[in-house]
Amino acid sequence: MKFGGSCLQSREGLLRMTELIRREPRPLIIVLSALKGVTDALLALTEAAGRGAAPDVGPMRRRHAEVLEVLRGAPRAAAERETGALLDELERTLGGIAAVGEVPDRTRDRVLGLGERLSVVLARAHLEQEGIPAELHVGAAAGMLTTDEPGDARLLPRAAELMRARFAGDRDVVHVVPGFVGQDEAGRWTTLGRGGSDTTATALAAALGGVAILWKDTTGLLTADPRVVDDPLVIDRAHYLDALELAHYGLPAIAEKAIQPARRAGVPIEIRSFLDGAAPSLIGDVATTRLAITCVPEVVMIDLRDPGEDLSQERPDAPEPGPGRVLHGIARFLDALAEAGVLPLVFTEASPAGEATVAIKAKHRATVERALARLRGGLDVQVRDGYAAVSLIGSCMRGRIGFAASVFACLAAEGINIDAIAQTASERNISVVVARDQAHAAVRALHRRFVTEG
Repeated sequence: MKFGGSCLQSREGLLRMTELIRREPRPLIIVLSALKGVTDALLALTEAAGRGAAPDVGPMRRRHAEVLEVLRGAPRAAAERETGALLDELERTLGGIAAVGEVPDRTRDRVLGLGERLSVVLARAHLEQEGIPAELHVGAAAGMLTTDEPGDARLLPRAAELMRARFAGDRDVVHVVPGFVGQDEAGRWTTLGRGGSDTTATALAAALGGVAILWKDTTGLLTADPRVVDDPLVIDRAHYLDALELAHYGLPAIAEKAIQPARRAGVPIEIRSFLDGAAPSLIGDVATTRLAITCVPEVVMIDLRDPGEDLSQERPDAPEPGPGRVLHGIARFLDALAEAGVLPLVFTEASPAGEATVAIKAKHRATVERALARLRGGLDVQVRDGYAAVSLIGSCMRGRIGFAASVFACLAAEGINIDAIAQTASERNISVVVARDQAHAAVRALHRRFVTEG
């Protein structure tokens, strides 16, 4: 079971978590994020220290002390000692950053991972207070052995073996593990990036053959972002591949990389509501029950043209251009994207003319521009801002004749112009790129037509 930071806003959240855990059979592994807002606060402290500011961890100390006020006796005393030591570590690390006036990547990882290392101490104390036996496992001791990439480490292949060795047996205990953090082979603290706590939980479930239960402050996978659509519905079941599309194209409930371990192992993921205990959404090898409309609100369009050779000056004895010659520069660009770990949202090409358009998330723009700069000649490039990608996702639209046409007609009726179109061969995704200021109108129109009205 994974409990996100939004579920752990206060001591009331930890008490609710304890009640949910009490009902579950043991052994059980729980994975925790930092308390809500703590990671952002740690990031702000790190950036301030990098500018030379003296560290002020007083608010952080008070925040965690407040959560311990309901406890007593040995659980409270132990938690106070351990959180105090971690916060002392934070203060020393920030002081070192301030002294040198910069933030090394590995030091940033060590600071940002402290939120989860603190929250698991609080969780274990609350469980012990209620007579529930609990054990703490952190970093490599929990099998979270990772690569050493700053800010986006990946679990090493032998991490699963370590997890199975650590959690073997059938004891009456709750194992408490911090999400988001790991350790590399040199013992240095690493972080798993966005969705890291979900990934910790699904990796453990995949290694041990269990169900990954993700407790969220939503009612499960929804057919649209509730901040955009007033009446989204719950998606009761979603196939792994549809869930991957939903995550990549902007649905906030789960990150892409958290789905992959479960998919490879064939174990299910449940997304449950921490607020009301509603029926969960299930991700697995199941038929998807509903379509969903997603939106990536900040998109950059990159137009590429590879002029190839000047055929007007072609010599009679020149060899025929081989397959793929015209698109050679575009192929090199796609290779550069792959090396940078950037997945396009939309890719369209007109190969006889050597033209292509790639839509990427705006957050990847700097990475992509660096990749373009490394390519030496052969490409004319135009970068355009001000777009959003809106997608209709779900394998349940597969084989429906005229479906794509009805999508375009729906948008046309709302006066929404489409700048680019892509449909996957699997028929589980139709994506359109529209002007950013029309994105929410497009989502609402498609949701009304294809979800609410059916």
